[in-house]
Amino acid sequence: MTGGASVSGFAKAINQFSDPYERQARLYPALLALSPIIVTAMALYGDKLGLISGVVSLLVACGLLHLLSDYARSRGKEKEQALWRKWGGAPSTQVLRHRDGTFEVGELRGYHGKLEKLMGKSFPSIADETSDPQGADAVYAEACGMLRGATRDTKKFNLLFKDNIAYGFRRNALGLRNIAVASCIASLFWVSIRQGPSMWISRYQAATTPESFFLVSEVTAIGASLVMLLIWTTFITEKSVQAAAFSYARMLVSACEVLAIKPKAGSAKKEKIN
Repeated sequence: MTGGASVSGFAKAINQFSDPYERQARLYPALLALSPIIVTAMALYGDKLGLISGVVSLLVACGLLHLLSDYARSRGKEKEQALWRKWGGAPSTQVLRHRDGTFEVGELRGYHGKLEKLMGKSFPSIADETSDPQGADAVYAEACGMLRGATRDTKKFNLLFKDNIAYGFRRNALGLRNIAVASCIASLFWVSIRQGPSMWISRYQAATTPESFFLVSEVTAIGASLVMLLIWTTFITEKSVQAAAFSYARMLVSACEVLAIKPKAGSAKKEKIN
């Protein structure tokens, strides 16, 4: 099996993940974490990967990608719980608190009022929240659970869905960051030791320009590893996950405005006829 055929087959396997969330928020972080090793193997040994390509294709057919997706999710969920404890609770719960300050006072009061009607349950006042913060958080968490269940229409709530994917991607990527950094370092280490120190000495003695010191395949492997190392250490951070988490939380709460709008009688009747 040629390298091109392997890549094409792998791309087709990825496209079998019809659920955009599972593909983008779970599978992609796992593949990116392994990308330095994948790129290094293809760059250095692309013409010798026939048997390995066949084994990988077999593993993919047996569910390797689903395993990677599930593993990324589990690592992300573990990280999520630790982050929420550090932040002071789930972001969607926090933004509904009177003491949080994410929304303006009038805006928050409006959201509370709409959620009260949707849930058929009164919301805690400032005094209630102060005297029983855990009880207030339980009401807010229940409201957010209701909102998540009521906003599963990804076409109607497209922006919310995109925010959810962005948060899921960053959360799962953060859960895999140590593995990803190790993958980058392992790739760089392998390029440096695979032919021994004598090879570098002889190249140094024979090189007439800096470009002639490295092979194209080595530049590809080193470049990919360094770029990914930079991304994993500067972009995939707790701060970036927190920004995505609170963006999603704000969008989720604001969805109550759409849910609170009752369809007109004529529209409901038309839907029944269709």
